Amino acid sequence: MRRHRRLIVGGAILLLVVATVLTTFGLAFLRPLPTVDGDERLLGLHERAEVLRDGFGVPHIFANDMHDLAFLQGYVTAQDRLWQMDIYRRAATGRLAEVLGDPGLESDKLLRTIGLARAAALDLTVMTGETRALIEAYADGVNKFLEQHGESLPVEFLVLGYKPEPWTPLDTVALSKLQLYDAAGNYPQELLRAGIAEHLGLDALPTLMPDPGVSVAYDRAAWDEVAADVSPSSVPGLASLRSVLAGAGDGLGSNCWALAGAKTTSAKPLLAGDPHLPVRNPSIWYEIGLSAADLSLIGFSIPGVPGVVIGHNDHIAWSFTYALADTEDLFVEHQDPTDLRRFEFQGRFEPATFVRETIKIKGKAEPFLLDVTITRHGPILTPVLQGQKAQFALRWTALDATKTLDAVLGMNRARSFEEFRRAAADFSGATLSACYADTAGHVGYLLVGRLPDRPGDGRMPLAGWTGANEWRGLLPADANPFVLDPTDGVILSANNRPVKSATDAGYMGEWDPGFRYAYLRSVLDQTRGADIVAMSRLQNDYTSLPVQRYRDAIVASRPTTALGQQLQGIVQKWDGSLGVDSTGAAIYEAWLGQMSRLVFADKLGPALYDDYASNGRMTFALYQLIASTTSQWFVELGDPGVTGRDAIAGAALDAAGKDLVAKLGADVGKWRWGDLHTVAFEHPLSAAKPLDLIFTIGPVRRAGDGYSPNNGAYSLLRPFSVRSHASERQIVDLADVDTSVSIIPTGQSGQPFSRHWGDQMQLWANGQTKPMALARDRIGQLEGRLVLRPR
Repeated sequence: MRRHRRLIVGGAILLLVVATVLTTFGLAFLRPLPTVDGDERLLGLHERAEVLRDGFGVPHIFANDMHDLAFLQGYVTAQDRLWQMDIYRRAATGRLAEVLGDPGLESDKLLRTIGLARAAALDLTVMTGETRALIEAYADGVNKFLEQHGESLPVEFLVLGYKPEPWTPLDTVALSKLQLYDAAGNYPQELLRAGIAEHLGLDALPTLMPDPGVSVAYDRAAWDEVAADVSPSSVPGLASLRSVLAGAGDGLGSNCWALAGAKTTSAKPLLAGDPHLPVRNPSIWYEIGLSAADLSLIGFSIPGVPGVVIGHNDHIAWSFTYALADTEDLFVEHQDPTDLRRFEFQGRFEPATFVRETIKIKGKAEPFLLDVTITRHGPILTPVLQGQKAQFALRWTALDATKTLDAVLGMNRARSFEEFRRAAADFSGATLSACYADTAGHVGYLLVGRLPDRPGDGRMPLAGWTGANEWRGLLPADANPFVLDPTDGVILSANNRPVKSATDAGYMGEWDPGFRYAYLRSVLDQTRGADIVAMSRLQNDYTSLPVQRYRDAIVASRPTTALGQQLQGIVQKWDGSLGVDSTGAAIYEAWLGQMSRLVFADKLGPALYDDYASNGRMTFALYQLIASTTSQWFVELGDPGVTGRDAIAGAALDAAGKDLVAKLGADVGKWRWGDLHTVAFEHPLSAAKPLDLIFTIGPVRRAGDGYSPNNGAYSLLRPFSVRSHASERQIVDLADVDTSVSIIPTGQSGQPFSRHWGDQMQLWANGQTKPMALARDRIGQLEGRLVLRPR
């Protein structure tokens, strides 16, 4: 009897524990999931509206006016991505430390110094009344959701122990500035060039920082003016920011193209785009359909910002790549030695502006006080640059009052190339290359983003005290290059330079080496009878053009170990494919990392090498060098006997073999590129083990590399995990826009255990897509229909 009683008590306790676990799980993970079916009343709506969710959870909003459309976009985005919206606005406004503690402080110091929130406040003063009304309506929609669901918040709020504040128009604009920071990304390259010039001399720059297709000449007199002031430096705040927003400020790559009807099966244009952005979870993109009055639109929005950035309406389609033209300059300032609040300009000292930023830190009673100095050129970055002695001021187009959100919303409504171009004229803060197509049969290219009117080229820090390097304002938007209906019927951008003359707007910048462009151009030039299937196949192509030259260097190398010689034989027989099951690809990529290290690391030193590997184009510089066998770079400083390309390449192959044995085991026949080259979509909380088991999506094996159209770039400092990927894919047939297709790898939801958390991952990994219908009657099987009425 006693044993029976113990069993009953034990069973009851077990049931209680199970019930408690299930209840906690439901409250933490299931209760915050969105309501997608029903009939509700919302205070703030003007008229009845509907939100239809398709089978992948993509919301299609049908409203009667633009206010309600923006209101409901804010509402449904908060349903799926509330914590992401909150952590992004905190990053933008320098308030991460309030919820993350010390790990967020360096990021806050950096972005408070740069002043994205200050710049956002300026934008609010110049945007049109219509745009201001839409972002206010969007904020009202977010806040209505918060009002209704403040006690059932996403689990990240529970883990970090805080609740979100009401959303404001300033939050939306600041978040848009954060995306411009991602896209602009030139000042780290200026810091890198300065560091290399200080360490190795100005003459090393054309080799280490090659400009594709042109011979680089630097202004020695301009460098000599500032060289004594400058020292190598790093940006600790970037590492802190990237722990939340992976790859922030990297300004990576993308592909987009448009084919005229003469090259398609439908006799109407096709447009394809796949922005290559840092690997993040949740995705930077939130797909949404928006219909009201005369607007019918679907595309990819940034959570927290109304409208879409990339997409199509019922008349036009567009996609973007980062243009990488230069919108930032660093100016070296001279302080008044008798009054450090003043800075020299044209022989006189003038006062700077000072702003005190108060940064609250979780777990600490006292805030961190940050004093920001702002000269005529912009904020002084030196206090947030480690190792820098020069007083560097950042001049950046995004820090002025801009109408960038007017531009984005205007492009959404455009019905022709001329209207699209007219709307884009207001865009400022970064530059984008737009691929365009429309139902009237036109295809086009446009460089989007106002450019500085500067006397120099902006590649290096310049003297700020002389007055000789001042911007003369911005170039007119009409100066930006564009192409409409080229005779060959092909529009293509792969982050390549869009102009040929150094005097053309947009010439200067951190342009891509051009391997993806060259390959895609060769395919598209030969294309006839293109359709969505063929364009999808090309988006997923993992051909990498540099392989052939590098492979030849491996075959000609002189490894000294038996393993190295065995690997050389495998590469000699390898077909150059970077497939996931390729042994040759694994050897090649491991060799590339070791070769880069042996050629550059000992000459640059540890800190500068890390900066170069992170912010330079090291493998492109190496590609240029290995065309010769006798470059002065082909020597080991610690072992002068190892000299010449083939000796260094052999040593790299020996080292690669040792590394691969450690990673994949001694059986060379089992080595596979896809076992090394994987992508895992890590959430900001994934770093806290074992939360990664809940928050990380993946990993999955990936083919290709950073020079493949299907981009899979990885960091040479942390090989071989993918850091850049096709963050979304879109293909639009302008003969029938409702046959369009799309994909985002992480899915629509930002909430673990939602059915749309990671539900598109395998499709994306397999190179597949899903429907992207626009019209109500073409959406297909619905997951839910939410009717919303005014109260």
